Amino acid sequence: MIFIKTKWGKLAYTSKGDGYDVFLIFHGFGQSHEDMLPFESLLNEHRRFIFIDVFYHGRSAWRDPNLSLSKSIWKEIISELMRKEEFSEFHLIGYSMGGKFSLITFELFPEKVKSLKLLAPDGIKTGLWYSLGTYPGFLHQSFKRVVFKPKLFFNIIKGMEQVGLSESSLTKFVKNEMKTRSKRAQVYLTWRVFGGFQPQLGTIITAIRNRKTPIKLYVGEYDKMITGENLKRFSSKIPHLELITLPVGHGKLIEETVKHILKQT
Repeated sequence: MIFIKTKWGKLAYTSKGDGYDVFLIFHGFGQSHEDMLPFESLLNEHRRFIFIDVFYHGRSAWRDPNLSLSKSIWKEIISELMRKEEFSEFHLIGYSMGGKFSLITFELFPEKVKSLKLLAPDGIKTGLWYSLGTYPGFLHQSFKRVVFKPKLFFNIIKGMEQVGLSESSLTKFVKNEMKTRSKRAQVYLTWRVFGGFQPQLGTIITAIRNRKTPIKLYVGEYDKMITGENLKRFSSKIPHLELITLPVGHGKLIEETVKHILKQT
């Protein structure tokens, strides 16, 4: 792993390939860069893939949980990555939470981005974990109690599923992401630090349209978390955007997207 050390913490990443065409690749919540490594099969002599661990994931570390990640901080970190790895333009690939990081990176560097591939991206229709993080600060103590004393929370989730208020796939996702103390702490810290880190979709749509930046959205046909319908308000405003629906759920979308791209090349 390679590290960018800053006063806010350290960002970990790994670089694959030696080509001039650079791709920044961001994973989803609860994952690390390793979950995006299926994209390595798309490498060729012209490409270089930089797989990034988002803060509180993998080997990246955020120094102060009371300090929110801001766009100005993120811009400095990506600028340092560009200097360190010696590139000036790049493509973006992001899955789920990583889609939100891709959108914000585009918002900050629209003139530098050559294309976007977003897989069931968060940040367009905001997911549960991140919308909770934008609630008033006094509610964070309630979230903290869920993290460290989760029994009541799990009983509520079970009851919602039994009366049909929660899809089984969503319930499974929530239970998986909250099943251990360390995972629950990760959820809580992500709420605190990333809660206000949201893309300005109007600005992004305008920039993509004006610059005609190539953009593809990949969604799973059986994904109950982020669907093509959820993304329609965004995608309908970008005439050249390509929306691709693949026959999988949320958890299998990375591998299926790579297979789809390989078939197209």
